[in-house]
Amino acid sequence: MATGPRPYTEDREVWLGVHEASAMLGVSPATLRRWSVAGKIVTFTTPGGHRRYARSTLEHLLPDAASTEPSIAALGGSTDQVVDILRASIASACPDVSWLDGADEQTRVVLALGGRTLVDGVLGYVDGSSRREREAALAPALQAAALHGRLARRRGGNLGESVAAFQRCCSLLLDVLGELACRHGLATPATTRMLARANDAADRLVVALVLAHADAPEVASR
Repeated sequence: MATGPRPYTEDREVWLGVHEASAMLGVSPATLRRWSVAGKIVTFTTPGGHRRYARSTLEHLLPDAASTEPSIAALGGSTDQVVDILRASIASACPDVSWLDGADEQTRVVLALGGRTLVDGVLGYVDGSSRREREAALAPALQAAALHGRLARRRGGNLGESVAAFQRCCSLLLDVLGELACRHGLATPATTRMLARANDAADRLVVALVLAHADAPEVASR
């Protein structure tokens, strides 16, 4: 019986897309992409620019992944899922934001995209395995929070109203994360750490909104 290496092992390798690979490791697609950029996971890029991950490489990461706390994505909290949950509650939580009255479709689209960026940033911050990863994940969210503050100021919204509405949205996000942790039986210490990190991210987003609101020129009439 031959004991040497089998021929054509490359042909038998299974290559996974971003979503399949992230599901296998229990991390969000955004986190997996950041690991790829940082060189933590070797990838193959197709001629069309899509990343592919070797299943054999991912399997070697599973023992380490299993010893860590589960990611929010593994708890069923992908960015899309969390945004869908929040969308059903935000209108009732923030019914009296005066500067949104009469906002055109473009403004509402910008705010919706910004909201998604905020959620993605908080989730990435919570799931980040290092300070560098957390900061990279939160950076776009900080920019989105600043944009929110500038829009509020330009449309005549006062700072107190803007901060109060923003904080209510952040509280809704923390509630969603807490519910996910409870639903999946996450241990109390792990839940506490997750919510503490999410709260830290939310506090920084509020600061970014406040600073941008203070610096933006006010437009009295709309």
